[in-house]
Amino acid sequence: MNPLRLGYILLLAGILSTTVVAQKVLVVGVKRPETCAFATGPLIEDLKDVSFPKDWRIAIACTAIAWKELQRKGDAFATNTAYTNLKGRITILNGAIYQQPLPLRGTTRRTPKNVLRHELGHIVCQCGDEDKADHAAGFSDSAWLALDTPQIHRIFHQSSPS
Repeated sequence: MNPLRLGYILLLAGILSTTVVAQKVLVVGVKRPETCAFATGPLIEDLKDVSFPKDWRIAIACTAIAWKELQRKGDAFATNTAYTNLKGRITILNGAIYQQPLPLRGTTRRTPKNVLRHELGHIVCQCGDEDKADHAAGFSDSAWLALDTPQIHRIFHQSSPS
């Protein structure tokens, strides 16, 4: 079967929370959406705090094969977490970010929720510039990023190039 077969989950605001507008989440790389619950469950929780436009689509790659294919299609080899296609009105997430220990490695966005905030920053600034997206997302200095999970209450400082 095609590993990129899409399963659809429509998140309804009334079911989840009044803080979440209806979002369409596309589940990629699995035959049954529940197979990707490791990522969709936490994503639904994160979307309660990070409000994407109501007509925006979010695709989550549930397997490494699906992520590599979506990276190829989006020419997005510079990221291992997520990317946003402004023209297509879609954000693509690597579902593996919900399986990795925190802080996330290989990115200055140290949690999946911060990855979502950064991608929303691209939508707000309508730009592909990483620093502008961080600024639009409310990260005043992308070298300082707080972990926003209840289990970890530390601030990690990344070395800034001088």
